[in-house]
Amino acid sequence: MCDPRTTAPKGLSRRVVSTVALGVLALLASMPVIDAFVRPGLITLGKCHITSSPSSSSSTQVGLMNFLNDGKKALVKSLAGEYDATAIQTRINGLIDDNPVLMFSFTTCPFCIKAKQVLDDLGAKYTVIELDTDPDGKAIRAEMADFVGRTSVPAIWIAGQFVGGCNDGPMGGLVKLNDSGKLDGMLREVGAL
Repeated sequence: MCDPRTTAPKGLSRRVVSTVALGVLALLASMPVIDAFVRPGLITLGKCHITSSPSSSSSTQVGLMNFLNDGKKALVKSLAGEYDATAIQTRINGLIDDNPVLMFSFTTCPFCIKAKQVLDDLGAKYTVIELDTDPDGKAIRAEMADFVGRTSVPAIWIAGQFVGGCNDGPMGGLVKLNDSGKLDGMLREVGAL
């Protein structure tokens, strides 16, 4: 669990981090999808702004983002309650193995809607697991925190490879793959087009 008393990023006082952490965790608890946008000196989460001085190093921002990500993971795991982790991991792995294109999503998430639109516009065949309506949704999201290091959705796999979300991730996300022309080839390779 994230402890603001011991994990305050360099350059921020523990009191500031503790206060911010409580506010951010309250905000995270109320949102189905959270995407943090980082610009030099400013981290924005919804309507909350955390500013750092212009002389702050980028390591302060990275430290704060890691701190917030750890808190988000802990919150998601807490909200999932008790579940059989092995069974959920088996289900996730089975879904990835059985579906050439797989997306974990929330029904009302704007980034999920955008990712689905990209695939629909291409005429792609894909499988969606809506975590906000699936009985195991909270547990799946909690296990994704350990599996891919994030809890945000959409979380998209093509041919068993995690490509990221709508606009981010290890391969840049679905939109970037589409804009670069790579997505079409990936989808054709797995028979999704």
